[in-house]
Amino acid sequence: MAEALEVYCKGIRYPSYMKRGNACSYIMPFAVEFCKGRGLDIGGFDNSVFPGAQAINVVIPDKFDAYNLPAGKFDFIFSSHTLEHLPDYVRALMYWKEHLKEIDGVLFLYLPHPDMVCWLPQNNKKHFHMFYPKDMERLLLDLGFVDVIVSERDLYWSFCAVAFTRNNGWCQ
Repeated sequence: MAEALEVYCKGIRYPSYMKRGNACSYIMPFAVEFCKGRGLDIGGFDNSVFPGAQAINVVIPDKFDAYNLPAGKFDFIFSSHTLEHLPDYVRALMYWKEHLKEIDGVLFLYLPHPDMVCWLPQNNKKHFHMFYPKDMERLLLDLGFVDVIVSERDLYWSFCAVAFTRNNGWCQ
């Protein structure tokens, strides 16, 4: 059992699998239920791109990034552990919403949960922001999404928020 835990951050013990990363693989079976059709993976790169999505790498400069997406409307936008790295996350969410289809558009966010001390901005200089599930739900509704589903913290100290552009029957 001791091998399964290790001191990871600020003296707090977390499961050793947290060091390996790849939290995105944990949420994938759930995400595929919502993200269908033509989509974008904002923050995806290399071998960790959501199936069937075009990767928008926010680290390597190229012609697209979180604030400059390909033209057109998409069925879904998937983003895992990216929003907290963006200086203006509200602007990004509003912009992403503009690129979703007006009916049946899905925004799927997988975000680090602030319960993990390592991910707080004061301990991780790459993170500008942290979000609690209910705060993200409120924000997405305020931005005009019709239905929003949020989870609680999972075993990767993360949570998901799924937002819909119009009532498509998921939430009734």
